[in-house]
Amino acid sequence: MEFGWGSKDCHSELGDCDGPPMRACLAAMNCWDQVQSEIRARGELTPQQYKHWLQPVRYSHVAPDRTLHVEAPNEIIQGWLETECQSRIMGAIERLGLEIEGYSVSLEPSPEGPAQGQLDFGVGASQFNPKYTFSRFVVGDCNQFAHAASQAVVSNLATAYNPLYVYSEVGMGKTHLLHAIGHAVQVANAGLNVVYTSAEEFMNEMISAIRCNNMADFHQRYRTADMLLVDDIQILGSKERTQEEFFHTFNVLHNRGKQIVLTSDSDPGRVPGLVARLKSRFFWGLLADIQPPDLETKMAILESKASEQQVQLPEDVRGYIAKHLQSNIRELEGLLNRLVARAKFTSKRITLKMVRDIIGDPVPAQPTGKPTIEDVKRGVAGRFGIKSSDLMRKGNSQKIAQPRHVAIYLARELCGLTLVDIGKIFDKHHTTVLHSVRKIRSEMKTSETTRSTVEALMVSLGG
Repeated sequence: MEFGWGSKDCHSELGDCDGPPMRACLAAMNCWDQVQSEIRARGELTPQQYKHWLQPVRYSHVAPDRTLHVEAPNEIIQGWLETECQSRIMGAIERLGLEIEGYSVSLEPSPEGPAQGQLDFGVGASQFNPKYTFSRFVVGDCNQFAHAASQAVVSNLATAYNPLYVYSEVGMGKTHLLHAIGHAVQVANAGLNVVYTSAEEFMNEMISAIRCNNMADFHQRYRTADMLLVDDIQILGSKERTQEEFFHTFNVLHNRGKQIVLTSDSDPGRVPGLVARLKSRFFWGLLADIQPPDLETKMAILESKASEQQVQLPEDVRGYIAKHLQSNIRELEGLLNRLVARAKFTSKRITLKMVRDIIGDPVPAQPTGKPTIEDVKRGVAGRFGIKSSDLMRKGNSQKIAQPRHVAIYLARELCGLTLVDIGKIFDKHHTTVLHSVRKIRSEMKTSETTRSTVEALMVSLGG
C-alpha cells in the first residue's frame, strides 16, 4: 500500500506556490517532500540547519506497514534523523494528516563511491564584524580579565595562553572579544591565515565535506590556520563525530604552535556531552570568564553606545536603565536602539518618561542609600533563623549553604560589590561567588520558594 505522491526526485519549492497552485504543488509532492516543507515553513530549523541536515535526505518509499523510508547521504545525517529530529518529523506527519505510522532511515546506495565535490566556505576579510573591535569594547570589573587576556593573545600569539577559553552567559561580549582578536591580529600580521567560525558552522562544513567526499579541502581550511577562532564551542557537546574531528584539528594546530581561541556559555567542565580528552585540552591554556555587568559598567556601556549613535542620553535615563534592566548587554543595547528610534521618529528628546513608557517601572522607587553587607547578613540570617556569623562558617550543609548563596546573591545585586570583594568577605574564590549568584538567579525562575524568599528580602532591605 503506497501513501506517497509523485516521483522520488520531486522537490518542489512551496515558496513559488500561492493559492490554488499551492494545492497542486502539494498533490505533486511525495510525503517526504511534504514533511520537509512543513518543517521548513514552521521555522523549526534555521535555514543553515535545514540545508545541511534535512535537504540532502531523499524519499525512498512507503512500506505496506505504513513506514516511511528515506535515504540519508551519510551516517552522521542518518544518526541525526533517527535521534535529534524524530519528534519534528513525526509532528509534521501528524499535522499533515499523512497515513504514516513511523519512518526508517537508510544510507543512499553508492556502488561506485561518491564523486568528490567542491566546497564553498564563503570566507574572507568580511568574516569579522567591523563594530567588534577592542576600541569599542567597554571594560569594567566584570570583563577586565577576559579583555586583558584577549589583548595578551594578540601580542604573544601561541606563547601566552593557548588555548584561550572565554566563557559567560549569553550576551555578555564573548563574540565581541573574539572578533576584536581577529581584527587586531590581521592588522598587526597581515600575512597570517586567521580562520573564524562557529562550532555549528564547523559541524555543518564537516558534514558537507563528508557528503562531497572532500575532507581534504576541509582539513586544508582548518588545519593550516595560523589562528583558529571558534565561537560557541558548547554546541559540540554530544556531537561525537564532530568532537573527534575537532580533537584532531586542535592537536594539529597546537602541536604546530598555532593560536586557538574558543568561546562558550560555560567552563569546559560544565559543557554537557563534551568528551574528556577535549575537556583536558581546553584546560591546557587560560580560562577567562565574563561576569554580568555591574551598575557602573552598564552606565558606561550606555554612554559609549549613545555617543556612537550621536545622541544625548541624560544622566537620570542612563541610571534608570542600568538600575532596572537586569538582563545582558545585548538587550541593553537593544533597548537603547529602541529609544533612539522613537526619539528620531517623534522628533523628541530621550527622557525618563520615554524610558518608562517602554520598560515600565518594574520595581518601587529605591532609597538613595544602598544596604551594607552587614544589613544583608542580618536580613538573611533572620529570614532563615540562623546567626549572621553562621554565614561565615566553613561547611556546605544545606542549613548554611542555601542562606549563604542567597546572601552572596543579594550582596551582588543590592550592595554593588564586585565578585572579588564578595569573595573576600565570605572567604570564597570569585568563581565560587559567581556560582552562587547564578544558582540563585536560576532557582528564582524555577522555585517559588526561592523567588518569594529573595524578593521579600530585597523589599525589606530596600533593594
